Amino acid sequence: MSARIEVSAILISQLQKGDEAAFRAIYNQLHQRIYRMLFALVKNHEQTEDLLQQTFVNLWMNRTKLNESQPLYPYVYLTARRLAVDYFRKKILEDNAKVYLTQHHERQGEYTAEAHAAMDLQRFTEEAIKTLPRQQQTAFLLSRYEGLSHDEIAERMQISRNTVKNHLICALKHLKRHFVKHDIMYFYFLFFIS
Repeated sequence: MSARIEVSAILISQLQKGDEAAFRAIYNQLHQRIYRMLFALVKNHEQTEDLLQQTFVNLWMNRTKLNESQPLYPYVYLTARRLAVDYFRKKILEDNAKVYLTQHHERQGEYTAEAHAAMDLQRFTEEAIKTLPRQQQTAFLLSRYEGLSHDEIAERMQISRNTVKNHLICALKHLKRHFVKHDIMYFYFLFFIS
């Protein structure tokens, strides 16, 4: 046991100086145990290989910070474990981002489809309103788009309240026929019979 610590101390010392042969020797001693530990965590050979490589790259990059009097395995083990934890954190964030983007894209698609349908219906409605006689059209627009009461419309158009009422009834009948003809009854009831 003490011979192995001595060898490890020598290898660590050589590694600190940038000795690639010492690095390969340390890799050969530790990589199987680290691989098994990583694979037990991530359950994926490709990802385990990647984390193993990162672990030993980290060891090489930080070789000057090593303490030759301390065992190397715990340091390498903790490095590998930290990298595995980072991998899982990143994976969770990526998975959450994918779920969010997928849901957002689906909602966006729904909104876009709804917006297009609403725009088409709006255009259809405006065209239908343009087919109304001028007085009916004016009364209807003042009622539905400006929200004026029958009395306010009568005052604005300088006609009687009954005439306003008749204009609106005729306009609604005309629009209903137009919407029924084009199979858009549901929208008619939502928009006009409120």
